[in-house]
Amino acid sequence: MLKLQVEGLSKQIQSFLYGLEQHVTLQHLESGYQIKDGKVTSCTKCEIQYRLQDRVQTLEMVTLDGDTIKIPLLDVMCVQMDEHTQIVSGKSYDIFANKKGHRTWPE
Repeated sequence: MLKLQVEGLSKQIQSFLYGLEQHVTLQHLESGYQIKDGKVTSCTKCEIQYRLQDRVQTLEMVTLDGDTIKIPLLDVMCVQMDEHTQIVSGKSYDIFANKKGHRTWPE
């Protein structure tokens, strides 16, 4: 469980939390005000349930030979261009990369 505190204008906090809810589950919200350097600011504290597997979708493609290729992607976006063309965008990872994220083979 992650805990997050957001400070700023009330409308900005509401907008930020709305966008955040598109990616995570907010468990507990506590809203109030804070005085910092003589200024009153809105303050919201929340607990976040972050589950990466909810953001993963599997792209399946079938080859002309009938074989199925499955590619897990993070944060998938699909756009239907026309009847026969669809653009799929997402994030993937290199299973051959080392822990620092660099490729393991020479250039």
